[in-house]
Amino acid sequence: MKFFKFTLAIALLPLLAACAVGPDIDKTMAMENKGSEFHFGLQRKYAALAKVEAAEGDTESSAHFNQKAIDAANGKDVEPDKVGKRVKGDEGADLEAARQALRASLLAGSKEYAPQESAQAQVRFDCWLHEASEGWNPDHAAACRSEFDKALGKVESLRPKPMVKPMAKKVMPLPSPYTVYFDFDSFDLSATGEAVIKEAAKAAKDADATGVVVTGHTDKAGSDDYNQGLSRARAAAVGNALMAEGIARDSVKRMYSGESAPEVMTKDGTKEARNRRVTISFTR
Repeated sequence: MKFFKFTLAIALLPLLAACAVGPDIDKTMAMENKGSEFHFGLQRKYAALAKVEAAEGDTESSAHFNQKAIDAANGKDVEPDKVGKRVKGDEGADLEAARQALRASLLAGSKEYAPQESAQAQVRFDCWLHEASEGWNPDHAAACRSEFDKALGKVESLRPKPMVKPMAKKVMPLPSPYTVYFDFDSFDLSATGEAVIKEAAKAAKDADATGVVVTGHTDKAGSDDYNQGLSRARAAAVGNALMAEGIARDSVKRMYSGESAPEVMTKDGTKEARNRRVTISFTR
């Protein structure tokens, strides 16, 4: 009977040796990665962590991290391990806070803008959690924690700065038309008329008006032909004054209507001060 047991044990030695060896981490390391650069980083770093655990004789942890490396190589969504009740007290709270910070960074796009650094942060977090949950070597846990903090800090330093959109310049509405009045049978500017023109020129500049239209008018005293010429002279006088105030020549358009567009309707031949005018309007 003893001979049978000994023979069975000898026969099972290769199988037992295979179980003791654990996962084929080198094969995992050499797998073609089907995911992103972040997945590639996880594959390499989880496989390296699996090797460390295998060297320490922790085949269960080695298999766990090796499987995470395989999942990463296959492009799967590999998340950091959950803390749960594995570590209690202050360090457990620190681990949970660190996991939330890491996940927030990953969800914010660090997988794309800092793939290798993000992979390092995730694997070092899992290392910290694993060592802290074992509890027998606090120096190992502290080392993993330090490496996690360093990696996450690097990720944050690489975060793209938000694009600051230039503030759109507030577009002011075009000002209402201005009106310059003239004495009877005159195209000379009065002091009041000059003041109105100065104000109109300033309003045009403030509103970034690209065009200024001056339109001359007369009352109904005098002939049509005469009033056409007089309204034209009044428009020219106001246009020239606007240019003297800094309005570009090519932006000033002169028009004249004679007595055809009165402000106040009167009978032909009637003098009316409100019809002797030039209107200043604006375009953009």
